[in-house]
Order: sequence, then structure tokens, then C-alpha cells
Amino acid sequence: MNVLGTLGLDWKLFIAQLVNFAIVLVIFWKWIVKPLAKNLTDRQSKIESGIKNAEYMEKEKENFEQWRMNEMRKTRDEADKILKIAILDAEKVKTDTVIETHEQTVRMLEQAKISMDAQKQRAMREIREDVATLVVAASEKILRHKLDEKKDHALVSESIQEVVK
Repeated sequence: MNVLGTLGLDWKLFIAQLVNFAIVLVIFWKWIVKPLAKNLTDRQSKIESGIKNAEYMEKEKENFEQWRMNEMRKTRDEADKILKIAILDAEKVKTDTVIETHEQTVRMLEQAKISMDAQKQRAMREIREDVATLVVAASEKILRHKLDEKKDHALVSESIQEVVK
């Protein structure tokens, strides 16, 4: 211990200081460094967890964006299909309506033609009846004034031919 004495150190005091330092170091380590290290470790874990959560949320956000874009595309496609179907249905209704209107017009024209033919036939019958009545009346007049048989026969034949026409 001579070396310590030459250096001016008291070994008892040095050991006491060394024990005091060890006690302070143990107290400092147990109540300050360990809790501080634990807090720093916890904080580091929270930060790492937050970073992982942020990365996870970013991936989820990207996945959601892709899903949303796919759903919007599907919805647009469905809307386009529905619109095409509606347009085709409208065109079909339009075509059916045009065809039905055309058919009704044709039927109406045919009915009008039939009606006109019937009226024409009735008018022709009435005219023939009137002509026949006139021929009979003319024949009566002629018969009253009876000319001769030849003229009478020619006149009746002529009247019959006119009625037949």
C-alpha cells in the first residue's frame, strides 16, 4: 500500500469512497437508468409499432384505393350495361310501335278500300236500278205509242244492252 501512500491516497478513505460510489451507482442504476432505459425501450417499441402501423395503414389505404377503383369500374360497367339494355329496349319499343302503326295504317287503308268498293258496288247497283227503272219507264212510253214491231224490238234490245253495261 505504499504506492497509494506515495500518491497521497488514503486507502480507507478510497475504499469508503469506492463503496459509496458503488451504492450511488446501484441506486442510480436501479431507480434512474433502468426506468429510463425501460421508458426509452417502450418509447422505441411504440415508435416502431407506430411506423409499422403507418406502413400497414398506407398499404391498407392503397388496397382500399384499388378496391374503390375496381368497384367504381364495375359500377360504371354495370351502369353502361344497364344503359345499353335500356337503349336497346327503347329502340325495340320504338320499332314495335312503328311496325304496329304501319300495320294499323295498312289495315285502315284496306278497310277504307273495302268500304269504298262496297260503296261503289252499292252506287253501281243503285245506278243500274235507276237505269232499269228509266228503261222500263221509257219502254212504257214507247209501248203506249207503239210504232212498229221492228223499231220496238230494236229499242228494247238497245235498252237491255245499256243496262247490262
